Amino acid sequence: MHRHHTVQDSSLATYLNRLTQAPLLSAEEEKELTVAAQNGSADAKERLIESNIRLVINIAKSYYSRSIPLEDLIQEGIIGLITAISRFDPNKGFRFSTYATHWIKQSIGRAVDCKAKTIRLPSHISQALRRVEKARTDLTQANGEEPTPEQIARELGMTVKKLNSLVQASQDLISLDIRVGDGESSTLGSLLPDSAARNPESIILESEIIEELHEFLNLLTDRERRVVTYRLRNDDGTTSFRDELSQELKITRERVRQIEIQAIKKLRTLASRRKTREFLS
Repeated sequence: MHRHHTVQDSSLATYLNRLTQAPLLSAEEEKELTVAAQNGSADAKERLIESNIRLVINIAKSYYSRSIPLEDLIQEGIIGLITAISRFDPNKGFRFSTYATHWIKQSIGRAVDCKAKTIRLPSHISQALRRVEKARTDLTQANGEEPTPEQIARELGMTVKKLNSLVQASQDLISLDIRVGDGESSTLGSLLPDSAARNPESIILESEIIEELHEFLNLLTDRERRVVTYRLRNDDGTTSFRDELSQELKITRERVRQIEIQAIKKLRTLASRRKTREFLS
């Protein structure tokens, strides 16, 4: 079975299987352990995590899709669980699991939303974003709470401005990996300079280019924008999206292809008229 479909084949399998054997806690135990964890007890925090990992897994499964490995969703859920541990007030009278559910769902939901908005970003930006995410995870686990942008930037040795630009790039709907031209032999990304030698300033500049391309979409006709946007959201290296659009728009598959080519040509023309020209020419 593909590793995205189960945690049994992942590196987390043994650890998670052990955790799921942990006994559930009573309300009194939850209160005592939460207070201890908030006072700095690593053992208390670990017990709370172990006793609630089944809750995390169940919630993660409800968010599962092929685009995100289940183990990644579980890791996000654990981050939410750690946040709940640091914020839980046992004196309010409700159970810890009830309170933690909100934070687990929020953490996993944010990861899912981010993935949905990240449409095949260039590899060097994706790598930089993975470093950002790793720093966020490490800081959350170390400090027991969500880090600020300033803390993440300091951990990575970059400015907050550069960090924000990377995050903005990840939230853009424009893909530089989309194939262009009648023969579809090249991509917008391939028309940019070699990413191997990119410095942080180049990454920031490219995020601005992505933003421009996003603006260009608004200059297309409604149908052209619909075709291109649908492709950006569903580009899996095949042309199956044309069949789906053909049915949805009630036009032939060939007509979808013609609209797509026409829209891409418009985008290239628009880009050539602005500062993006030196990158796309």
